[in-house]
Amino acid sequence: MIDINASLFMQLANFIVLFIVLNVILFKPIRQVMQEREQGIRSAFGDAKTAQERMLDQYNASFAEAKQKAATIANALYQQGLDAQRDMIAAERAKAGEMLDKARAEIAAASAAARNDLKKEAERLSQEITTKLLGRAV
Repeated sequence: MIDINASLFMQLANFIVLFIVLNVILFKPIRQVMQEREQGIRSAFGDAKTAQERMLDQYNASFAEAKQKAATIANALYQQGLDAQRDMIAAERAKAGEMLDKARAEIAAASAAARNDLKKEAERLSQEITTKLLGRAV
């Protein structure tokens, strides 16, 4: 059984002295080291967060710049395509105009030839009719 006597109080006093000595020598320095470590981690985390935000801002800025450059290049290429299209259309219109002029000239020549032939035929027929009506050659 437990006897309450002087040795119990001596052990209690011994425990309290040991606790005070360990607190001063061991526990306080360990708590201080842990607090410093925690502050260092918080500081490093804050620095990392700041660096991350700065890098994100740089990334967004460079992305926006690249996007703007891409849009400028796309617009330039689109404009070049439109210019090429206009040039092609103008060339084809000129070619079509030339073909139309050539066809008109051919039609005019064929029409003139047909008129000539008809005129000659009309003259021949009129002479033939005159010869048959009059019974003699005119």
